Amino acid sequence: MSTHERISAAKSARRALTPGNLLVLLLAAGVLCGCARRYDITLTNGQQLTNVRKPKLNKAGGYYYFVDGRGRTNVISASRVVEIDPHQKSSFTSPK
Repeated sequence: MSTHERISAAKSARRALTPGNLLVLLLAAGVLCGCARRYDITLTNGQQLTNVRKPKLNKAGGYYYFVDGRGRTNVISASRVVEIDPHQKSSFTSPK
C-alpha cells in the first residue's frame, strides 16, 4: 500500500462541530468578553487615567499596579489615588 493510499484511506482527524461543542465555545467567548472591563483612576492632582485594566493594590508596598491600554504595566502610589471607578462611555450632552 502506497503512502497516498494510506492517507486517503484513513478517516479524517477533524471533528465535526456538534451542538455541545458549539455551546462550550459560545460560553467561553462570553466569559472572555467579561474580562475586558476598563477602569478610570483619579489622582490627587486631578489627573485621570482612563481605560486601564483593574488596578490591584499591593498592601505591603502601598501601591497600585495596573496594565494600560498599550499593554504596559504601571505602578502608582496608593496615596496618590483618590478614586477608582468602572469606565463609562461619556454621554455627550449639548449645551443649552
